Amino acid sequence: MSKFDYDNFYGGYDSFAVSKEKHSKQEAINIAKKECSHIDQIYLAVGDAFVKHRAGINEDNEPCVGWWIEYDDTGCNCPVFVFHLTNDKNEHFNGYEYILLHEGDKP
Repeated sequence: MSKFDYDNFYGGYDSFAVSKEKHSKQEAINIAKKECSHIDQIYLAVGDAFVKHRAGINEDNEPCVGWWIEYDDTGCNCPVFVFHLTNDKNEHFNGYEYILLHEGDKP
């Protein structure tokens, strides 16, 4: 089992990930809602990906070692639920589910 639990990510499309090894989908959604509740977007988009602890280049173009979201299973990685916020549930991304972030919001 991976040491990864959940974390924010920067510089990519999805901005939050929760381990599938440690949390059910509903638990992951609840964690993401809590972490993102201060943001004024209507939908929380939920997809599938992986995280891997490795070296890479961050959003400031500096080398760093840490957890990175990957969309292909290359082995030695952790399956995760990935999340991003949007006002458009008709985005053209396959496999994402869209959940109202704030109760009472209307699309």
